[in-house]
Parts: sequence; structure tokens; C-alpha cells
Amino acid sequence: MAKSGKGPRANWISGVPGPGWPDTVVHHGVRVAVLLIFAAGLTVLYPSDPGVSVGRFQAGTVAPRDVIAVIDFDVPKNPGTLRLQREQAAAAVVPTFIYRDSERDSAVTALAGFFERVDSAAAGGGVAGVGAVLSAARIDADPEHVQLLADPDVARRLREGTSTAITSLAARGVMAPEAASRLNGDSIRVVRGGVESVVGRSTVLSGRQFYELALESREDGPETDLLRLILARYLSPTLLPDTRRTDQEMAAARDTVPTTVRRVLEGEAIIRANSQVGPAELQTLEAYRASLRARGYNVEGMSFGSAFGGFLVDALILLIFGLLMYFHRPDIYRQFRLLVTIAGIAALYFVGAFFAAFYELPAASLPIVFVTVALSIMWDGRLALITAFVLCSLTIAQTPFASADVFLVTLAGGGTAALSVRRFQRLAQIWIFITITLGAYALVISALELRGSELPYVPSLLGALLSTVGGATLALGFIPVFEWVTGITTDQTLISLSDPNRPLLRRLAAEAPGTFAHSVQVANLAEAGADDIGANALLCRAGGYYHDVGKLISPGSFIENQEGENPHDAMDPAMSAAIVRDHVVEGARMARRRKVPRVVIDHIREHHGDQTISFFYERARADAEAKGLEAPDRAAFRYPGPRPRSRETAVLMLADSVESAARAMKDPTRERIRRLIDDIFAAKVDRGQLEDCPITFEDLSHLKRRFARVLGGIYHRRIDYPGTRHLTSEEGDGP
Repeated sequence: MAKSGKGPRANWISGVPGPGWPDTVVHHGVRVAVLLIFAAGLTVLYPSDPGVSVGRFQAGTVAPRDVIAVIDFDVPKNPGTLRLQREQAAAAVVPTFIYRDSERDSAVTALAGFFERVDSAAAGGGVAGVGAVLSAARIDADPEHVQLLADPDVARRLREGTSTAITSLAARGVMAPEAASRLNGDSIRVVRGGVESVVGRSTVLSGRQFYELALESREDGPETDLLRLILARYLSPTLLPDTRRTDQEMAAARDTVPTTVRRVLEGEAIIRANSQVGPAELQTLEAYRASLRARGYNVEGMSFGSAFGGFLVDALILLIFGLLMYFHRPDIYRQFRLLVTIAGIAALYFVGAFFAAFYELPAASLPIVFVTVALSIMWDGRLALITAFVLCSLTIAQTPFASADVFLVTLAGGGTAALSVRRFQRLAQIWIFITITLGAYALVISALELRGSELPYVPSLLGALLSTVGGATLALGFIPVFEWVTGITTDQTLISLSDPNRPLLRRLAAEAPGTFAHSVQVANLAEAGADDIGANALLCRAGGYYHDVGKLISPGSFIENQEGENPHDAMDPAMSAAIVRDHVVEGARMARRRKVPRVVIDHIREHHGDQTISFFYERARADAEAKGLEAPDRAAFRYPGPRPRSRETAVLMLADSVESAARAMKDPTRERIRRLIDDIFAAKVDRGQLEDCPITFEDLSHLKRRFARVLGGIYHRRIDYPGTRHLTSEEGDGP
């Protein structure tokens, strides 16, 4: 229903360009420049012709050609394998221990002194004296042990037992517990008086073995426990580890392990055509690439002809996408920042794909889901699906991904995500389309596996999980950024704006409850109508909530909030009209201060269009006639506009007028409501309020029927209950 004629103001970069030079040339030229820059970036990121052709191979596949070494190079061992072999060599080193007779002699001397003190204490102080000796020796003995040691016979037996154990067993060699626990082998080297000998681990004792041998002939009891305590106090290890020598020998053993698997000579075949590629061949190829780079060779580089060919292929595929946008999505093509945003999202995809290729991740890990989820939420699934086709085609045009399997896996994931996201309105829905997308990935990977493809099955499924969950999460996280760049308001933002706890709506409910109730009804009515004609129902709901927030400047000046006298009865009509008109201006200002998106503010500015505030105009005209003055200027009694410029703001204008009028009806029967709707719609059309928006007469017919059904359900006649008839009767009287 928009007027024909000249379109929006011409713009070289965005909007509709003017005819001829330079508008049209510059307008399309900058888009072609973006296309060429993107194609050049792909050519640099994915070089198509290596300077030294090494190629890309996968384990388990058959090599299509020979790979011949052009230099000599060594194949290094796998770091994990080399580390394991070095540790094994170090573990094979026989540790060195030094035998110290002095430690045994010191223990024997200390024991003799201890028992001499015990004998003296027992003779002089009895049990208390013995307890003091044990405490001074830092032996934690029980009272029973003290009583035993006070007995001269027991003390003598303990003296003999400890002396014999240390004299006989310590000579074999006793190791400290921490030294014994670090032994891995069956042998040790013992140095006695400068003489070295390698002995079996079993010929020397740990502390635990020493105690077991010293006490094996004794029965369990307090005396045996006391003997163990005394031995534990005075036994010193006689085998001391020579850690310096052992560490030096272990380091030398590690250094003797060769760091390379083999040496490849110039001219030697690394891989033969038609032979199977295994892990060993892949390891040799990686060593070959590293050696080439180290010597300054251009590995996987580009010749000019090959690079230009790759550039042309990329540019042609992108040109197809550009033409699709030009013919089928001109709304996006004309807005340069929208095209740049899509290009930026695609660039992020190819950067992610580059790292996937660098780390040799499976094709399912390519971040196509990030692209399609972002585009589906920002625009729609159709655009996301088209973009997925184009990106998949571009992907397999690059050397690391030149495979039909890559195309099928990537398209299955990206296409399914594009179609399953649809209108994402609740956070819980993310798991629905994640599950659907993962199912599609699993299905196509399984099909390719059954067909005999060499896709790594489990890694591909893990890559699909990473791509789907990670891509969806990143896309949702980037939505606020994309909204800021493009100026688009997504459904998620509209849902958030419709929350009654938002600051403006909370104020409206508290300070202007009548206006808030009206706004809720208008929002419901506009949403229902928009849904019937295929307009953005969520946008209409949000616009309905906010369209009258400007009435907060003076809630009592609007009839729905009045409980007593109407202040306009004693006010100049021009001033009354100014107050009513200002609720549009102030509403837009308040919404801007609260960072409400422009598309919602448009509903505030356009819901009255540029209509005349007829009630106050007629009052002013009547006053002027009564006083013999000229009629007032109609412009002073007009809303500031503009008229509705979108289907959504037109729906809101109609819903606002219809709801207000229906609310004022005294006997709102269904037939009267239908006539009221017809009259209001006809008046809007006659006054030209719908001429600047793309709404059609067919849309208006659908809106009339939907509004009538909704309002008929709200204002249908109800039964008069006996107990409340006095409140619902027209006379208002009763008992």
C-alpha cells in the first residue's frame, strides 16, 4: 500500500543507489571489492600449489603419487617415544651405594651407653628412673615397657638382642626407607672400602627387612615390642646412596639413546605411489617438511599461476553468492554493513577451518554450525542454508579439504543447523537443535563409513560434538555484537524487551496502570494480527508494550488512568493537544535513554502517524467560532509522525485504535465490534495513514477477522449472577 514514486535517498555505499555514474558504480564496486579481498584472503590462507610438493596424506589411505626427498634429513623420534626410551635407559642404570662401617659401630656404642644408663637408673631410681632414661632417649614406651626394662634380666636380654642384631645384620647393609623405595632394578652397586661390587637387591636389607630378621625368632609380646622400639631408635642405615654418581650415570644413559629413527638421503623415496600410508610414513613426511622449512625452502608455497587459478575459483563461487543476494535478498545487498557482517562471519569460519587443518582435526570439526546458527538467528534459515552451500563449496576448493566427504559432512551439519534453529526464542531450545544437528552428523558419518570412506569414525563424532556445541555457544555469545554492528534486533532481544520487569514497563505498571493494561491488550492484539499476515509478531508485541510509555510524563492526563475529574475539562484545547502529542515525543526520548532498539522506538513514533488530535481540535474550533475568531491551525493539533513505514507499525496503529475504541463501547457485541473495526480501518485508509508502509488490502482483511475474533472473545456478554447483578446492571441500582 506504499506510494509509488522515488525510493529512498540515494547512497553510494548503502541504500538504493542513484542512476548512473558515480552512484551505481561505487555502490556495486565496493561490494565487488569485498568479494575480491575475501577471495585473495582465502588464496593466502590456503595456498594451492606447494613450492616443494609434499602433499597431504592420511593414515590408512593409498598414496596417489611418489614423494621423493630433495634433501638429506633425519627423521626424529616421536617425543613421547624418545622420552620413554630415555627413561627406560635411565632406569637400567645400577644405583651406587657406599657401605659405612662407622654407622654400625656408632649404633653399637650408642646402645651400650643407653643400657648403662638404664642399669644405673634402675639401681638408683627404679621404674621412674628408667622412664626418665627412655624419655631422654626419645623412645615412646608404654608404662608396661618401662616396668619390663626396670627388670635387670629383661634389660640384659634386650642388650644382647639389640647388640647381636646390629652387629650381625647391619654388616649385610641396611638402606634407608626412602632409598629402598626408589629402587627399580634387581641389582645395586656397593662400594666397601674403595672396592666396588654389584650385588643382588635381595642380599641387602631395607629397614623393614632388618626388623623382620631381627625379631623373627621372638614371640610377640611387650618385650619384643620394646626391642623394636630400641632398634628403631638406634639403628642407622649402613648403605648410603651415592646420588651424585647415580644421577650422572643416569644422565649419560639418557644421552646415549639416539634421537632419530633413521636418515633419509636425497633422492630416496619417502612414499611410493599406490602404497599404503602408515604412521611411520606420516612421521617421515612431517620431518621432511620441517627440514625443508629449516633450510629455507618454500614448503606448500604458491606459484603465481596456481595462486591465480585458486583466486579465480574462489572469486567465482563468491560471485554466485553475491548474485543470489542481489536478486533474492536485495534488503541485505543494499546495506553494506550487513554484507560486511556476513563476510566477517564467513572469515571467522575459514580462520577456524585453518586451525582445524593445521591440527589435522576431522572434517566434522569445521565451525560451519557457528555460521548457520548466527545467520539463522540474525536473519532466517533460508539465508543460512544458502550461505552453508556456498561455504561448503569454497571449503572443498581449498587444498587441505579437497574431498567430497568433507563437503557432505560439512553440509549435513551446517544445513541441519540452519533448518533446525528456525525461531530461537528460549535458551532450552538450544539443546533441541544441538541434538538434531549431532544426529545429522552421526548419520552422514556412518553412511560414509559404510560406503568405505576413510573417515576416522570416533574422532569425527567427537569433532561434530565440538563443532555443534562450541559453534552454537559462540554464535549465541556473538549475537549482541552482531546486533550492534548490523542494527538488527533479534527475537531474543525482543523477548527480553517484553519482560514486564524491564525498567520502563515496571514504571508504566506502577505509575500508569490503566495505560499498562491498555498496552498489554494492544500487544496481544497486534501480535495475533501480525502472526496472521506473516509479519514479525514478537516485534509487534514489544512495540505494543512500549508504544505509550510517553504517558509517564503525565499519567493523569490520559483517561485510562483517571479516577476523578478530567484535568482537560478546565484546560485550553491547544495545551491539551500538546500534552497528548508530547507522549509520542517523550516516549521516544525515554526509550532511547533506556537503549531500546530503533525498531521498537519506531512503534512509539509511528503508532499515531500524523493524524489530527480531532477531539481537542474540534473543541478549539468550536471555541473560536463562539468567539468569532478564525479556526485554529490544524498543524498544532497533529501528532508529529511519521506515518507507519513497516507492516508491524501499521498493525500496531490499527490495534491501538481498535482496542481503545472497543474499550469505550457500552454494549460491545460481536457485530458492533466488527462494524467498529471496519470503520476504523476505513478511516485510516481514507486519511492516508497506511500509504507509506507495505501492507496490502489482503493483509487488512486478515487483520479485521483476527481482531474481531480476539476482541469478541474479550468483550463477549457474560451472565448476570444474582449476587452481583446490582454491580453489572446499566442503572447501577439494586439492593
